[in-house]
Amino acid sequence: MGSKKLIQDPQQIEAILAKAKFIRLALSDPETSSPYLVPLSFGYKDNAIYLHGSPKGKKIDIIRKNNKVCFEADIETEVITAEDPCKYNVRYRSVIGHGQAKFLEDYNEKVEGLSVLSEHYGKKGPLEFEEWKVNRLCVIRVEIEKMTGKEG
Repeated sequence: MGSKKLIQDPQQIEAILAKAKFIRLALSDPETSSPYLVPLSFGYKDNAIYLHGSPKGKKIDIIRKNNKVCFEADIETEVITAEDPCKYNVRYRSVIGHGQAKFLEDYNEKVEGLSVLSEHYGKKGPLEFEEWKVNRLCVIRVEIEKMTGKEG
């Protein structure tokens, strides 16, 4: 098994988030004590993760009851095989963060969050969104309290 190295440099952690295509958002339903994990598209800016989607569903219901979340993103993942299975290894760079999710209600805040998401996936320049579409979407900002990285 290979060694794992903690990444503490904020610039390296942000570089991983910039390259990651998705995050996995972990939630905990306080009523059932059940964990819930969902892969999502995202955007990152100024120590916050932005998410969007339907205003209804299990993810939304859980966050309304318990807004403490954990997220994970990884890049450059690869399984390294060997003749001896005990010498298999995994190569990766990852980030795990903890924070509190906040539903954005203000139109301008929602547009800012959607812009961060769009920019993460390559859309540049001034972005315009139709107001009726923005008003129908749920936009969430996860205010990050702690974030660490790891590579192996």
